[in-house]
Amino acid sequence: MAQLERLRRRADFQDVYSRGVKVVGRYLVVFLAAGRSVGGRYGITVTRRVGNAVTRNRSRRRIRELVRGWQPAAWPAFDLVINARSGCAAAKWPDLGEDFLRCLVKAGRLLWGRG
Repeated sequence: MAQLERLRRRADFQDVYSRGVKVVGRYLVVFLAAGRSVGGRYGITVTRRVGNAVTRNRSRRRIRELVRGWQPAAWPAFDLVINARSGCAAAKWPDLGEDFLRCLVKAGRLLWGRG
C-alpha cells in the first residue's frame, strides 16, 4: 500500500473538523471526513495541554507509528485528523493501538456505514 499523504495547511485541518465525524477515545480524538482527492491524507495535532515539548513530541511519534502500521484496505478517499489527549505518551502500546483502531472503525461506520 502507498504511504498516506500528510495534511499540512491549517485550512485542511479546519475543513476536516467542520465536515468530518468526531470519535473520542481514551487517548485520542479522531476526525474523519470523505476525501477531496484520491487516496488518504492524515494530520496529527498535539496541544500544550498534553504536556511539555518532550511529551508532545513523544505523543506525535507514537501516533505517526500507529498510522504507519495501519492498512486502510477498502476505504475510499479520506482525510483523517488525530488529536492526542493527555495520557497518550504514557499509555501502553497495545492500549494505544486498540484505542486507535476502535476510534477508526467507529468513525468509518459513522461516515460510510462500514469499518
